[in-house]
Amino acid sequence: MCLIPFLLGIFFIMKKDFYTEACTLNEEFYGTSDLIARTVKAGKSEGKLFFLDAMSDGKQLELSVIAPLNQYKGEPIADAETLAGVINAGCGIKETPDKDEAVSAVSAGDAALVLEGSGKFFLLGVRKGISRAVSEPPTGTVVKGPREGFVEDIKTNMVLLRRRIRSNKLVFKSVTEGRFTETTVMICYVEGIVKQGILEKITERLNAVDSEGFLDSSAVTKILEARPYSVFKQLGNTEKPDVAASKLLDGRVVILVDGSPIAITAPFLLIEDFEDVQDQYKRSVRVTFLRLMRAIAVIFAVILPGIYVAIQVHQYQILPLQLLITLLNSTEGIPFSPTLEMLIALLLFEILSEASIRMPRHIGMALGVVGAIVLGDTAVQAGLLSSLTVLTVAMSGIGIYAVPDEVGVLSVLRMCLVVVGGLFGMFGLLAAIIIILVYLSCMETFDVPYLAPFAPIENEKLRETLLIPNFTDKKFRTPSMQLKNKRRIINKLPR
Repeated sequence: MCLIPFLLGIFFIMKKDFYTEACTLNEEFYGTSDLIARTVKAGKSEGKLFFLDAMSDGKQLELSVIAPLNQYKGEPIADAETLAGVINAGCGIKETPDKDEAVSAVSAGDAALVLEGSGKFFLLGVRKGISRAVSEPPTGTVVKGPREGFVEDIKTNMVLLRRRIRSNKLVFKSVTEGRFTETTVMICYVEGIVKQGILEKITERLNAVDSEGFLDSSAVTKILEARPYSVFKQLGNTEKPDVAASKLLDGRVVILVDGSPIAITAPFLLIEDFEDVQDQYKRSVRVTFLRLMRAIAVIFAVILPGIYVAIQVHQYQILPLQLLITLLNSTEGIPFSPTLEMLIALLLFEILSEASIRMPRHIGMALGVVGAIVLGDTAVQAGLLSSLTVLTVAMSGIGIYAVPDEVGVLSVLRMCLVVVGGLFGMFGLLAAIIIILVYLSCMETFDVPYLAPFAPIENEKLRETLLIPNFTDKKFRTPSMQLKNKRRIINKLPR
């Protein structure tokens, strides 16, 4: 019995030591000016409230936490349940004895409250909501269809997905990345549809990299790509919640990164970039025609400059006589070889394109249009470039933007094919195209063939890709995805 007072004394000394140590929480922030440490009273005990002025909602703290605590006259507060009955905070309350966890919570915008004699930190979710309004994204403007776009706040983006897939099978798995940024990465999928094994691979790759910071979804993309040095993109991306929801229902995984309005989708197929955000809101006949036009425009844009150079240097004899005479008259007096001439014209086009993107919007459009016309016309008049070369580059430049997400890849391929065409002619050009197709056929994204349904050939899905069916006819998902649930729709409508 004599030991009881002694043990109680030791217990209260330990509590006092914890409070004294906890009150030095501001030292963990190296004297930053925006850390606020408020002294509060809770009955007979004293407390300290720590929060970052720029990250936490100071008004909510003053009205819902500080004022109720100062007015409290009851017994000392020892747990979160008692604290929840005292304050008026409409936020989550978590208790922890770990100082490092309290530091992380305060860094993220929460408040940490420590009360004398409690022996723990109380973490209050009072983060200040700073986010731009949901609006139509610049990369996904539509004439018909939803106009909402993802924003930089990950919770808002999760709500946008929940509003479209109102099912308990929509699952969000959180991963924290970055030693300094502690960025929240949310892995989203629909249970029962998602491809088997993909979740484990994504989590494994994310956990395999210990980086100082993740500032955008592009960092996650570089980690998840199996071939980081490939010129071809291996993950999809979108700023549209309706597109992301459609990908989820197709068995893909959507990855949201806090601070980025761009969602990542995996696995990714090359054919996806030939789809438009408005395709599902148009008539199937119209969509079929537009997708065919995009494919033709891209093929035309990539190989046209190379064919022009190859014919001019090596196989000019295959041209009709009238066209050959026009070509000779156009190139007479040009001081550069056809290959160098085409490369100069393509480089000028790329420079104008980059400049117009980075200039202010009202200046960029004038620079892109007027600059191209003036520069092209001046180069022709000065005898540096032929008119046919300028025309070929202009036609190729128009076609390349039929698939905006592949502009960077197509620009590189176009340059390479020009060099190959100038060195080896049409046969070298054909060999280079075959090599590119073989390379693409060997690529996989999370064990899904990159060129599916063309390689390997999937008859049912191939017909849906070339001739877009109506909504009620899309009964099955892509076979190469190896999904748990392959059936998309059960059609019982009479025909």
